[in-house]
Amino acid sequence: MRRWFETDWGGIFVPEMSLPEGLLRSALVYLSVILLLRVVLRRQAGKLSLSDLLVVALIAGVCRNPLVRDTKSIPDGMLMVAMILFWNFAVDWLSYHVPAVRKLLQTPPVQLIDRGRVLAKNLARELMTEEQLLSKLRQKGVKEPGQVAGAWMEGGGEISVVLDPGRVPVAHNGAARKREGRKRT
Repeated sequence: MRRWFETDWGGIFVPEMSLPEGLLRSALVYLSVILLLRVVLRRQAGKLSLSDLLVVALIAGVCRNPLVRDTKSIPDGMLMVAMILFWNFAVDWLSYHVPAVRKLLQTPPVQLIDRGRVLAKNLARELMTEEQLLSKLRQKGVKEPGQVAGAWMEGGGEISVVLDPGRVPVAHNGAARKREGRKRT
């Protein structure tokens, strides 16, 4: 019971890691994880599934030890948080300013529908079934692929759709009928 009130103040506030070691650990772990997650999580069409969340949680747990070298001090933990945020900003900045980094880190869009025709090879490459694609189209208000001039899986996993104006049925609501009635008179 007495241990509940004993505190190792030195262990809480005295860093165990040097600044260069913290920089190196955070850089290596962050860059490795970001590259791995970019490959693993892209295929989910913009949504994280339960298995994706599990992967992220497991990776976070596994990465804890290389990041903090089993330290217990608050400054070491805050250093790691600051370094991860720094590397996140640095990678974003680099991918904006350096085309080679952007090409490495940002996946180009993949066309899934071309002039109403579903591109089965590209669907297979993205591990997406035609049913999943049709579901994404319905969420965008599209009934069938024939209404679509083009659809792409973007780098972040979301689906973007460009409708074919000649194939999209025109919805007639009350306001549209009133305007049409006024034009005829």
